[in-house]
Amino acid sequence: MEENEKIAKIKKSCSVGKKISSVFAVIAIVGCICTLVASIAIFQMGKRFDDKVQDGIERGVISEDDEFGSVKLFNFNVKKIEKIHSDIPAVQEALNDHPYSITYGIYCLVISIACVGTAVLLKLVSGAFELIIKENTPFTDKVIKRVLIVMIVISAILLLTTSTGFGILGGITTWVVYTIMDYGKTLQIQSDETL
Repeated sequence: MEENEKIAKIKKSCSVGKKISSVFAVIAIVGCICTLVASIAIFQMGKRFDDKVQDGIERGVISEDDEFGSVKLFNFNVKKIEKIHSDIPAVQEALNDHPYSITYGIYCLVISIACVGTAVLLKLVSGAFELIIKENTPFTDKVIKRVLIVMIVISAILLLTTSTGFGILGGITTWVVYTIMDYGKTLQIQSDETL
């Protein structure tokens, strides 16, 4: 009887996890659409966007810092784009004429791409929860593969964005989780064979 209660609790937790990951995937998709629209609008505004940003900087309403409080968002600012040189005269003219619109348009585009990646990862997680619910076991090859893919991608993102230490920590965590799930799968197979 206890086994059935444990399985029911696992299914309930997985159902909640599936719903939460699905909601966050929808939020990521909405974020992707919003930032993509913003990127297109900023690129189309061009010089008008730069004029509005410059006016905001002069009035003290807008800051050129890359920091929000004490958190550094991206190492991506307008001063660096002034160093970019292009052999294509039209591109160089645009870089010289309206660097703010190019910088923040690209910034919004990068966030849009990150939102797409996040949505895909969340759908993989949601799918793993779905498999656990359907197959009555957390240790199938499909579930392990999905969890492993998500954790490898997150570890790679940590390695590329935050620091080598966080990337290595993510890699070690991925290896530990994989080992535990593989051990659980082995125990499950042994248990099924003895029945």
